[in-house]
Amino acid sequence: MDTSKKNILVNINKGYVRHFLAMINSLAINNPSSQFDVYVMHTDLQDEDKGYIRTMTQANINPIYIYMDSALFKGAPKVKRYPYEIYYRIFAPIMLPESVDRILYLDSDMIVHNNIDELYNMNFEGNYFIACTQIRSFMQWFNRIRLTVGKDYYYINTGVMVMNIKELRNVIDTDKIFKFIKSNGWRMCLYDQDVIFKFFGNKIRLVDPRFYNLSDRYIMFYNMRKPKHKIDADWVANNNVIIHYLGKNKPWKDNYKGILKNYYHTYAVKK
Repeated sequence: MDTSKKNILVNINKGYVRHFLAMINSLAINNPSSQFDVYVMHTDLQDEDKGYIRTMTQANINPIYIYMDSALFKGAPKVKRYPYEIYYRIFAPIMLPESVDRILYLDSDMIVHNNIDELYNMNFEGNYFIACTQIRSFMQWFNRIRLTVGKDYYYINTGVMVMNIKELRNVIDTDKIFKFIKSNGWRMCLYDQDVIFKFFGNKIRLVDPRFYNLSDRYIMFYNMRKPKHKIDADWVANNNVIIHYLGKNKPWKDNYKGILKNYYHTYAVKK
């Protein structure tokens, strides 16, 4: 049995605490032999929020809070539709303790319903990130043209990333990143994903989104392409590890559409 301690990274605000709790408790419950140091990057959590999180999380979760002072982002462009939280993942290598060499970043609109050992312990093979892409070859080509990078760059979804913190500390240059954003804001779409693509897109080990970053949208397009090998509810239950409720299609909303809703409600905090 794996009893090792694992590092988890999240960024949340007050409005997302209950969804974070569903995600982190699903991780803890389905990985009972692991202990988790959960680094929570935030700007607005109060002591009462932290107390509530401690009360509502499983025993194998150890929350560690990292306050992200707005002064850190001096000189960073602020975009109306994206708060400063978009930069948190970029800052992680310089904000985390020196003792952290590897960490698994997880968005809070996820459910981890299986064991993560294989993903967490995967060999970086000289790369900075282990992650999934959810776009096909044409959009990979388009993004390479849009952000002027080479053929060996891959555009990833940043919701699930094993991050090689040890190596990233040596190469990250926030001044250079902010300068790029200021000069190229007009051509950028998803700022954190664009930045990782532009600066580190050739240092990605890709893994299968069916297992580690599965959304209802991905299921729909996958089933259209491969009708003889459809992803259905049984396949998800038996094979998938991490579910991602991408975009506006959230399981806590009445207009949700898809087959993944019940996973969220299994772990949702009952107020």
